[in-house]
Amino acid sequence: MKKFLTVAAVAAFTMAASAQSLNVSSAFQNMRKNYLNKAKAEIDAACLHESTKDEAKTWCYKALIYARIGGEAQNKKSKFKDLAPDWAEQAYQAALECKRLDKDNEFAQQVNEVFSYVGNEYYNQATAAYREKNYSQAIELSEKSLTSFNNAGKSQYASDALYIAGLSSVGLRDTANIKKYFNNMVRRKTDINYVYKTLFGIAKAEGKSDEAMKVANNYVKNCKNDYQAYILSAEGYLLDKNIEKGKEQIASALNLTKDSANLYPLVLVLAGGLLDESAGDYDGAESYYQQSLAINPDQFEANYGMGKMIYNRAVDKNNAANAIDPFNDESGLYDKLSAESKDLFRQSIEYLVKSVNFYDALTDENRKGALRANLGNSLTALANAYARVDMLNEAEAAKARLQQLAN
Repeated sequence: MKKFLTVAAVAAFTMAASAQSLNVSSAFQNMRKNYLNKAKAEIDAACLHESTKDEAKTWCYKALIYARIGGEAQNKKSKFKDLAPDWAEQAYQAALECKRLDKDNEFAQQVNEVFSYVGNEYYNQATAAYREKNYSQAIELSEKSLTSFNNAGKSQYASDALYIAGLSSVGLRDTANIKKYFNNMVRRKTDINYVYKTLFGIAKAEGKSDEAMKVANNYVKNCKNDYQAYILSAEGYLLDKNIEKGKEQIASALNLTKDSANLYPLVLVLAGGLLDESAGDYDGAESYYQQSLAINPDQFEANYGMGKMIYNRAVDKNNAANAIDPFNDESGLYDKLSAESKDLFRQSIEYLVKSVNFYDALTDENRKGALRANLGNSLTALANAYARVDMLNEAEAAKARLQQLAN
């Protein structure tokens, strides 16, 4: 009796194993016939059964079936659209398990297709999470997208996921992760200006001029035809007090854009801003601003740049004068600095007014939105400059306009 039971148990196990093997094949066939509810039930059972749960084919079929369910989920009219809301995670985990078990790479091609499909889905989900400002979830989904694309052997598609992860890290102010994701993009030779500017800004804020210069050099190396690379490189050299090399990089940026009627005046403005703010070369900065204005007098950028530069110099002169006791100033330096300051305030008004007038004439609301912050800066400077040269009515008007802007 005991022996009979043992034989019966073995027979029962053999029949069950055979049934499960049939379930794996049946699940695949039902997927091909688009009987996805049956295919899902059969493959889920096979993935739990002792006889089939350690077979690479079982997990390959599960990955394929759930990927097909994912395709149906995109179709609002499909009766299978809600069959497996977590289809991407199921397909992803199944593909990983198949890859682990598939020692001979028998199912590599099919699984790689699933990885690519799921990688794209996770990227779309990460993008949606980023737009909703759910930055932690966006990073998690981006990581899965990266893993999927890398497992598929299509790492070239991973840069978009890296960018979403990096942007989400910016949203979280997570400097370590910003560096992690954006430096990975630099190694992949990205052409996205924001990546280089962000890494440059972090290095600059940390006082690491060598790292900032490395970022700028990589930008030039990876994007030889991008004028913005040379502008960033110029800033790096100027911060490092290498004025000559900085000017060489500015010249390269100007040379790249000299034939563009739209870009060239703007690059001249960028060059002026660099010489003003990073090198203290006011004459050189003015030369670039004036060249830009000679090409296009009716613009915001060069007028604002000139007005801001002159205004800041006026403030510096005024501060220097205020540091002197006028009653114990035998050299007359106080009067000299005060007069120079007042003259500079007067000069700045012309350009600042032009920048405000240009803004007021704009009809493009997107453009006005982009310039709004600098309009506020112009009005603030104007209110003070008018007051310094005793144009009190104009100063009050500028203040009123500024208040209106704030509201």
